[in-house]
Amino acid sequence: MTFKDLKELSTTGDRRCALLFNFNNKDLMTIKNIFRLIGIRDVIILKNDNLNTTIKDILDNNLLEDSEEKINSRAIIFNNIESRKISAVSDNLKRLKVQRPLMAAVTETSINWDLKNLIYNLQEEAISLNSSKVSIHKN
Repeated sequence: MTFKDLKELSTTGDRRCALLFNFNNKDLMTIKNIFRLIGIRDVIILKNDNLNTTIKDILDNNLLEDSEEKINSRAIIFNNIESRKISAVSDNLKRLKVQRPLMAAVTETSINWDLKNLIYNLQEEAISLNSSKVSIHKN
């Protein structure tokens, strides 16, 4: 039996990056500038075409472009990014008056979801938070 420090374990791969879903060019530029200042260098741009791709495949650069569905929500999904950097992104978006997107961090569970499922769960969570109801994630 071997033991490892929890800080050394990575269930979502070692790639430190942010996934940006459904942003217009102006907001993309603003967000990329914020990321540059904070030290997030690896950015993956996603569109509705990519909704059928699992998060794991996205992180491995294996994007599917076969979805015909359309989701209007915008999202930032962080993978292996420190919480202080995520907070700094959120603070800067607010300061620069960028409409707040859905935000999440990749987890052991969500890494196996397709992008569409993750976005839908984030939408449900946002509705829940706004209405003070409890939300249960759907697989």
